[in-house]
Amino acid sequence: MSGKLDYNKLISLGALVALVGYIMSGPVAFVIVRLIKPQPPWISAAVFVENYGTIQDLPFYFGFLLIGGMLMLAAGHYLNFKDNDDEKKFHLLIALGWTIVFCTLISFNYICQTTFVHNLALHYKPEHDAAISMFSMSNPLSFCWANEMWGYALLGVATWLMAGYYQHKNNFIRWLLISNGIVSIGSALWTIIDVDWVMKPVGLVAYFVWNVLMIVMMISIYLFFKKQDAL
Repeated sequence: MSGKLDYNKLISLGALVALVGYIMSGPVAFVIVRLIKPQPPWISAAVFVENYGTIQDLPFYFGFLLIGGMLMLAAGHYLNFKDNDDEKKFHLLIALGWTIVFCTLISFNYICQTTFVHNLALHYKPEHDAAISMFSMSNPLSFCWANEMWGYALLGVATWLMAGYYQHKNNFIRWLLISNGIVSIGSALWTIIDVDWVMKPVGLVAYFVWNVLMIVMMISIYLFFKKQDAL
């Protein structure tokens, strides 16, 4: 019985898991929360608690699928690279490293929202205000938003580095990976200038455009490797 792992299947499975994460944590969870228990624009921790509901944590729970899928993708690309090109192999190794950092940073955010902020809101006391303001992602000035934007910027660096895998294989996927790098790094830099932009209409539009980019990317990678398996 062979214990050899099929890396094509690992990458296609990672793309599928990440795809579910992007769809469910992005458009689907956004609509569900808006329909059932929306949060008003940030005013204060007390107003946040007054309008808080556990359903608002739904995007973060689905986000863990996104994180796991992206880690599988990065690891799979590194392990599956067979070309005699040490430079590209090194880029894929660095991409895996940056993806691990991304997973660590974003997992911290999701744990904060689903457990730390969640319990502060459910057992609210006025002395919780500072911690809620600091960590709730309803507040655009929270630490978690800065952490979020830089975490995804590092994922953008990782996807940019992964793009070399597809040179002479699939230029569409290659440019999707590079585009995510440009968009994600640019968004983090813009957050330095004006962190409030993430909650403004332009930020919401950018969020959905980015989700479409990532969904198309995951579908394309999934189909590419399913086709490789069929050959």
